[in-house]
Amino acid sequence: MSATYNPGATVDDATWVAVLLSERDVAGQIPINFVTNPGVALSSACFGNGLYTRDKATDCISNLLAVGFRRLVLDLYWSVDRRSWSFCPVTIPTSADVYVSEVTSTSTAETSATSTVTTSDVVSSTAAAEPATITAYSDSDGDTVYKLGHYRCTDDLDIDMISQILRGYFEDTKRNLLVYTTYLTLNLHVAASDSDPTKPPAKVTGGDLPNSIAERVGALFDSELNDYLYTPAQLAEDRMNLNNSWYQVEESYMPITEYFTTHEGPSGDQSTPDGWPSAKYIQLAKSDRILMEYGLVDPQLADYDLTKDEDAVFPRNIYPLKSKSRLLSMAPWKRDAFINPRTQSPKGLSEEDTMGSLTNLVSDMTGCGMAPILNTTLFGKTADEDVDHYRNVSLSTGWAWAIGEPEGADTGGGTNDQAPFNRCAVTDLSLGGRWRATNCTEERRAACRVGNSPFSWALSSDVAEYKNVGDGCPSGSSFAAPRTGLENHYLYEYLVAQDKSVIDPASTNLTSREIYIDFNSIDVTACWVSGGSDATCPYAANPQQIERKTVLVAVVTAVIILLITALTVFIKCNANRRNSRRRKRVIEGWEYEGVPS
Repeated sequence: MSATYNPGATVDDATWVAVLLSERDVAGQIPINFVTNPGVALSSACFGNGLYTRDKATDCISNLLAVGFRRLVLDLYWSVDRRSWSFCPVTIPTSADVYVSEVTSTSTAETSATSTVTTSDVVSSTAAAEPATITAYSDSDGDTVYKLGHYRCTDDLDIDMISQILRGYFEDTKRNLLVYTTYLTLNLHVAASDSDPTKPPAKVTGGDLPNSIAERVGALFDSELNDYLYTPAQLAEDRMNLNNSWYQVEESYMPITEYFTTHEGPSGDQSTPDGWPSAKYIQLAKSDRILMEYGLVDPQLADYDLTKDEDAVFPRNIYPLKSKSRLLSMAPWKRDAFINPRTQSPKGLSEEDTMGSLTNLVSDMTGCGMAPILNTTLFGKTADEDVDHYRNVSLSTGWAWAIGEPEGADTGGGTNDQAPFNRCAVTDLSLGGRWRATNCTEERRAACRVGNSPFSWALSSDVAEYKNVGDGCPSGSSFAAPRTGLENHYLYEYLVAQDKSVIDPASTNLTSREIYIDFNSIDVTACWVSGGSDATCPYAANPQQIERKTVLVAVVTAVIILLITALTVFIKCNANRRNSRRRKRVIEGWEYEGVPS
């Protein structure tokens, strides 16, 4: 059965859509190794109950992508007998005759039977080998599910399955408003033997290793997703001559150079040994959607040569967010100061309290510039069974807006119609530096970036309306907005360190606790942009309305085509009817059509 992207959930709340889009856009020029993205381990979120079936896996992975998880951690298992990679931790038996013994159904959707089945992948066994006795059942889709120790697996959970889902996801989200970069972390293991699933697998060597192109993980993904991959080879080529790569695109796609080292050659060509492209460069300039890295590799696969996959898969520890050495050297890193000790152990807490504790922790980690990865099955339910909690974790990685903000994102349908005109953003110190939407005519001070430094801030000399507030920025600084959670936190720390007569988070005077940042939706409702009050929305329409307009345009186009087709057919038929009417003559009382002989 084909696996397709078919989510049963989405992020359809207008305010959350505005949050995700605005955070994506404001960070669009930040090198991707400094942008945090919510991650999830599929082994926990999709297979935490030990059930590995294609249909449920398809639903689960689709749901996780749809609710905003950008980093997927995959555990892949190499089966020596089947010579293939699978999500199932145990080898599916490949003997020609597999005896399926009677079992008790574990759900009403399963039916048990006693029979002999033949698997699709048949390999010869030695004469002394006995047919393996495997307990199995047919699920509601008619697929045979093998019970292998603690696991229940079908034989079709492979790289092709997840590649089909990802291709469907990329196709479904190819419009600029919906484009996000996806990251895969590939953990490689050896599948346990079906005859003893609890026994650790032996080391794989020599001819038992995945050696051919058709067996190598990188080659398999590359053949399926080549059109969407940003590869190590592309990165190396881009780094070699920035003038012909990152600097050749429009300015809004270029990565912020203060985040990496650059060298200039004798001819003026610039290069970088450690830079990464921005998301806008990858997604919009290159039209790529996915990057892959190797994660953990079992000792049993120590002889597997990962360097042969470097055309498609990044080696471990050089991938985005793996190394923070440059960040550590750039920022006065005080990890303990960033972690808010408001979380508590989930033991004894209600489900609601536990989720609150978890989302607070995730939010704090994101504010520290760390990308959290969820590696637990939430309340015993996978994301195909109950996606709501997983969506809450994903959304809690938002670092910019306060809960319920930006206000008015779900109102209006065009330009300049958002009541009550809360179209400019402030950082609210009483909310820990989270942003709120406010009326642009309110007078506040401005947040000013010192030079191009990601973490150095200043404050405007006086209060003013949004359109003029940047004029008060000190010399050497400019009106700006934080572009990552870490930049936002440094702005907050700078502001709360000011004299209380100027800035006071506890003040009832809003001019003392709210600061304008360079972020507004003056041009188009719910389309938040930087660049001052004259900045224009790149989408030229309310993002909340674009999907609706896209559907409307498609319907209108279809109706027009149908009308043109019907009119063409009518005219053609009418002409044919006229042409077919040859002169009629009456001869001796008989009416003839055509020319009589």
